[in-house]
Amino acid sequence: MGELFGVTRQVAGDAANQLQQSLVTTQYAAPTNGGEDRAEFLRRLAGAKELPNITELERLWYELVREMVDGGKVVKYKTAVIQRDAELQPDLKNKVEWDVVRVGPFNASHENSFLSYLPSTKSLMTLAGQLPSDLASLGRQIQSVPPNAGYTRALVDPASGGLLNLYVERPSPVQRVEQGAAVGYVIVAVGILGVLIALAQATYLVITKLAVSAQLRNLNAPSKNNPLGRVLIAFRGEGKRDENAELAELRISEAVLREVPKLERFQAFLRLAVAAGPLLGLIGTVIGMIITFRAIVASGQSDPKVMAHGIGQAMIATVLGLGIAIPLLFIGSGLAAMSRSVTQILDEQSQSLLAERVGERQAGG
Repeated sequence: MGELFGVTRQVAGDAANQLQQSLVTTQYAAPTNGGEDRAEFLRRLAGAKELPNITELERLWYELVREMVDGGKVVKYKTAVIQRDAELQPDLKNKVEWDVVRVGPFNASHENSFLSYLPSTKSLMTLAGQLPSDLASLGRQIQSVPPNAGYTRALVDPASGGLLNLYVERPSPVQRVEQGAAVGYVIVAVGILGVLIALAQATYLVITKLAVSAQLRNLNAPSKNNPLGRVLIAFRGEGKRDENAELAELRISEAVLREVPKLERFQAFLRLAVAAGPLLGLIGTVIGMIITFRAIVASGQSDPKVMAHGIGQAMIATVLGLGIAIPLLFIGSGLAAMSRSVTQILDEQSQSLLAERVGERQAGG
């Protein structure tokens, strides 16, 4: 009998803790006749000093079965929902009766607004922000689904709204940059400058490559609006044939070298930005850790809320540094490949012209 009594108390205690954290609890208000609600009943049963009677055992069994059965249902009911104040903090005195739809023990929604569960008051409350339209539409859709309609899409939050709260509280990209402070702004400025320069150079290379391709189809009429045409003009001396192959080679080499800086410009800056991004992020990380240590010394405790600002700045600076370095690395590699392709065409054509000149001299000699 003593073992049965101990098992009963253990089961009642575990059930009381489970029901306290369960979203299903919001569906069952306290009895209107002044009786105990199910959480209070189970908690009293867990702390009882004597064996429960048959009525209490039946209710224990009933509450356990009801929790299991209702945990697999989608139910619409009316309950009080805690609103948030101007600072998005729960206002326990401000409760509004809403029609909510509960999806098992996972989450509840009202129209297109999802709700979270507050175990301390066993009530639902609004989220600290707005969900994206695609997620909000799921809540609006499930509100209009008739009973026995079959399968429908729904949003599932195993934390009874806790994960949704974390989702809506995520900082925006602008707020993330602000967390990086001055170092974050410098990193973003370097990244934006690198992207703008890369776009300008990529546009120049694309236009140049198209012009060179057009010149390849008409080598007999060189034009000054593309590198290959300028090389051809320099080699031919603007219509004057030069029989000296050595002098022609020097002239064409000079012409090719004159074109290379234009094709490879800004690539050095992009390589510098790729190397500087992680280093700037490291500076921000060090500054953030210094702020964290100062906060710990000033407060005398390692409270996560106290350290959050410094740790956030440290992590954001690292992410921003890597965030500009990796894209600029790929962009720089792409520009280098485009410039090499044009340079290769110039080298090939210059060697071909020199070979023709040497052949002409040998044939004439």
